[in-house]
This record gives sequence, C-alpha cells and structure tokens, in this order.
Amino acid sequence: MADPFDAGYTAHDMQRFPDRVDEEDYRNPFARDYDRLVHTHAFRRLQGKTGVVAPGEADFFRTRLTHTIEVAQLARRLGWKLGAHPDLVEAAAIMHDFGHAPFGHVGEEELSVVIDDTARSWGLDPAEVGGFEGNAQTFRLVGARLYGSGTLPGLHLTRATLDAGIKYPWERGEVSDVKWCFYPTERALAAWVRETVPEHRRHTQSFETQVMEWADDVSYSVHDIEDFYLAGSIPLALLSQSSEARERIAAQLVERRAARGKLATGPSDDPALYTGSDLAAACEELFAAPDSPFEGFRTLAGEFDGSVESRQAMRTMRKRLIDRLVLSVGPRDPGAPTRRHHNDLAIPRDARLMNDVLRDLLWVFVIEHPRMATYQHGQRKVVRELYELHAATVHRGRADTSLFPRHLQADIDQLLVASEDARSEAEILRIVADHIVAMTDDHAARMHRRLTGHVSHGFSDLF
Repeated sequence: MADPFDAGYTAHDMQRFPDRVDEEDYRNPFARDYDRLVHTHAFRRLQGKTGVVAPGEADFFRTRLTHTIEVAQLARRLGWKLGAHPDLVEAAAIMHDFGHAPFGHVGEEELSVVIDDTARSWGLDPAEVGGFEGNAQTFRLVGARLYGSGTLPGLHLTRATLDAGIKYPWERGEVSDVKWCFYPTERALAAWVRETVPEHRRHTQSFETQVMEWADDVSYSVHDIEDFYLAGSIPLALLSQSSEARERIAAQLVERRAARGKLATGPSDDPALYTGSDLAAACEELFAAPDSPFEGFRTLAGEFDGSVESRQAMRTMRKRLIDRLVLSVGPRDPGAPTRRHHNDLAIPRDARLMNDVLRDLLWVFVIEHPRMATYQHGQRKVVRELYELHAATVHRGRADTSLFPRHLQADIDQLLVASEDARSEAEILRIVADHIVAMTDDHAARMHRRLTGHVSHGFSDLF
C-alpha cells in the first residue's frame, strides 16, 4: 500500500551515502531511518543524561530520554497535521539530542572550551578542530561515527533524514560562534547532504527541521514548568493569584533579557526580541486571562499536594499550553509543498512570546538559582579533567590508548601513525570528545573518580 506522505519526496531525498541498492523492505525509507535510530546505544544512553537536573534526582523529573520521546510524539503529530512525512520528523526528533554531553549544557560549554584549550596546547588551530556543540556532535555520530566502518559511514540514513536533524546548517564561526552543526571533519558529508539546497537557503533549516525544533521548544518549556512545579521550585499558584507577583516576575524577565542584549526598546523585526511591555502583557495573559492555561491554580493553596484539584490543574495547564503552541503554527506558504526546502514553518509572534516566557521562568526560578551554580561547578571540573586526562595519553610522543574503549583504540592507533599531520591530530581530539560524550552523567562521574584515584573498585564497569 502506497504511503500518502511519500508524495513530493524524491529519490534524491531518499538517497543514502554511499549510494547503494538496499534489500526490499515493507517499510518506507524514513521509517527504516527511525527504526535504526531507536536501536542505537546513543538513544538508550539518553536515559542517563541530564535534562535540567541529573537523572535520579526525583522519580517524576524528565530525563533526556523521556524528553526525546515526548518531542518525537509532538513532532510526529505536528508533521502529520502539516503534511510533512511523520516518520521523517519523528526520526529527526529521536536523534536530536544524541550528541548531548554528560551534565547537559554545562558539559557542552566546558567541552567546547577544553577542546579549544587543548588544540592550542597541541599547536593546532581551534577552528580546524571545531570545538564542541551538541548538534554538531549529533550530525557526526549519526553520519560518520556511530556504527561507522570502512566506506559505510554512520547509520546510512537518507539525505532527507540527515538534513532534518540539522538545526544550524553551518560550521562554527560561519554564521554563529554559539551554535553550529558541522565540524571540519564532516565537511564532505555536510556538502553531500546539502548539495541541492538552493543558495538562498544555504543557512536555512529544512521544513521538517523547523517542525522538529518547534516540538522541542514546546516540550522543553511546558514539561519543565510541570516538573519544577511538582518539585516546589516554580510558584504557579502564587503567579495565578497575585498581580503583584506577576509584576515582580515580569520585571525580572525584563532585567534578565536586558542584561543579555535581548530586550527591544521599540518595534523590532527580530521575532526573538520583546519589549518590557510585551513581557508584562504575556505574563498577564498567561496567568490571569479568563481561559488561562493556569486557571486551575487560582483556587490552590500553594505547592503541589497530590489532591484531585492540583492534578486537574496540571492536566489543564499541559493541554491548553500544548494546544495553543502547537495548533497555532502552519506553513508560511499554504500553496507550497510542506517538504524540505519548499516551505517554512510560520510561528505566530504571540506563540513564540508565550513559549519564551515559559522558558525564561525556568531560568529565573531554577537554572540561575545559586544551588544550581554550585552543582554545575563540579560538573564542569569533571568534564574538563576527563578530557585533559584522555587527550594527554595520546599526545605526540605518547601512544597509550589503554584508557579508551577497544573500538576506539584501533581508530586512534591508525591516526597516531600520522601524528605530525594536523588533520590527524584534529581527528584524534574529535575521537577523545566522542568518548567523553558517549558517557552518561553517572559514568562520567565514576570514570573521573577512578582516573583521579578516588575509588578503589569498578572493574566491572562497561565501556
């Protein structure tokens, strides 16, 4: 039976690199991509990686894995509604956090700094090593490193699926020094994936990427608000009942955005810039409007108490927020195909503003809290020292790969033969990063203790 969503996707979109004729299969090519991604170690390891707090902090907190599953569910439904292939957008969602470092964004930031520092100490240009970015690591994993061997890179995914996972289609510094998706080591594969993208869309996401990213943004904001209300960190009842509290939080949001240069002082074409009045109005709309998503919190006494009323308030909040944020979007050009680079996702400004306010609330009440800062200080130290310890064992004149898993030892040994070549050394530093990124939070902490002599056992740990 023909898949109605296949219409409009070409043989070029479904091509794999290197091209070959696959055996007959009842699944469509994008469903095969999804299935391959779900059965990877990288997907399973997400259960042990930080979302906002580390796995195990409380039973109800989302992990990086449960977040990914929720993003995939939203992305599939939204893709189906808009006419994009649901298997394709779901596959992009499943893999979107594969490259996440241990300890979340803190680990990502520290890895980028320590890779640059190590590159300089090795006499290499940091730009040719590429630093670290979680989305670029995802592209490297699924396109080149994960299960790659010989002439078969990565998971042998289709061009359209690889493109759908690319949030930032450029190398570091080409458009941004903060977010990017291609390391220098994956230039050839990146060029193949994007080879027929129109020049005017060279730095533009595919339509499926935009669907996946909006599903990610909505999941992140809505579900983290729910988690940290349950944890007693975000006072939803107070914000719903007190105009004074809403004014105070709006002032904090304004101050925070002003400090980061993200506050507009007047009309702006940038959809991510808001005025103080915009933020205050959004807070009032979110918490005080008659049909507010937080309507059920107006009669609650305070923190979550497990009552029927508090549970119903959360269900109403979750449903209304997701409905408003998901159902409000649509194709920018209703007459054009909702395929790859034929269209874009139109997100109304009020929906984007609502979502950004929810995310800012999480930063104000949770991420920028002093207890989180002390927590993250130690995590940065673990990531930095793990990277430095491993890199030191394979620097010039040293060829001890014993700290690395066996499947990486052969790759490093081969590169060490040409260790005076800058490209080989850059690839060695990338492989060191591959090893660190593959660790869950707990694995990274245990490995750090072992390598620094702070634990006397752990022989049975698996690499």
